[in-house]
Amino acid sequence: MLLVYGTYNPGGYSYYHWVTQGGTETLASKACVGLVIGLGFIICINATIRSLGQLLLPPGIALVAALIWMLSDWGWIDLSDGLQRTLVAEGAVVAVLGAGLPFSQIRFRLTGQKDSRTISNPPLFG
Repeated sequence: MLLVYGTYNPGGYSYYHWVTQGGTETLASKACVGLVIGLGFIICINATIRSLGQLLLPPGIALVAALIWMLSDWGWIDLSDGLQRTLVAEGAVVAVLGAGLPFSQIRFRLTGQKDSRTISNPPLFG
C-alpha cells in the first residue's frame, strides 16, 4: 500500500508530485528514490505473478473489477469523479498485489508445497 500510494496519490504528497514540482537541485535523490520504487514494483509484481500464477491471477483481477462494478452500481463509489476513479484504481492495484504477496505462504500452509525457483548457478560464497 505504501509503495502504490507513495508513488502517486491525489493528495499531493507522493513521489510523482515531488518529481514534477521540484527543482533540479535534488535530481540525484529523485533518481535514486525512483529506482528504489521501480525495484519495489518489480519485486511485488514478480512475487504476485509467481504466487498466484497464470491460473489465479486473471480471476483475481476479474473479482476486483466485479467488486468495483458492484460498488459503482450500488452508488457507493462514483467512477465519473476523477478523484474517486484514481483512488479506486490505486485500491485495485493494492488489492491484487496484497492478495498475491502472501498467497505463497497461504498455499504452503494449506498444501505443504513451497514456491521455489531452481538456481542454475551455484552461490558465490558457500
